[in-house]
Amino acid sequence: MINSCSIFLTAFLFITMISCNSSNAIDFKESLDQSERRAFDIIVGKKGSGEKKLEYLEKEDYKNAIKAVDQQAIDFDILISDISKLSTDDIPEGQSLKTASLEYYQSLKDLHIFDKKEIEQQAILKTLKKDELDNGLNKLMELARQKKMLYNAIYKKEALLYTATQRFKAANGI
Repeated sequence: MINSCSIFLTAFLFITMISCNSSNAIDFKESLDQSERRAFDIIVGKKGSGEKKLEYLEKEDYKNAIKAVDQQAIDFDILISDISKLSTDDIPEGQSLKTASLEYYQSLKDLHIFDKKEIEQQAILKTLKKDELDNGLNKLMELARQKKMLYNAIYKKEALLYTATQRFKAANGI
């Protein structure tokens, strides 16, 4: 009787511990999913800073477009800070997923902040005379090449994030 009671108690405690870990993992994953939605809103969300930037660019209002990019930087900083505060204690593969997420969102931030350089160059192009225009256009082309490298970095970070997410889900039974 004591042995079966002891086995039952041990099994109960084990199941309770596993379910708590699973619950923590699910909560952690949900927080990261919310971060993904927030990033989407920053970049293309209706009334987000990304949309405002495009609206200002259509009007050739470079000053306010740069302010919108600055707001995107702030929004991404808040997002990255919130992710960095997430606890990964006792969550299998939680730290690697958190690190991959932080690197991915930092790469997204770097890409979208890079727009500021292009906007500044576009503003300069508007003021140039014919002779200086070629140099200004060459600078814009160089910025496009640099931006392509930022896109390549995002592709790599996204692949790492995907792999970390798959390992996390497998380790936590999600």
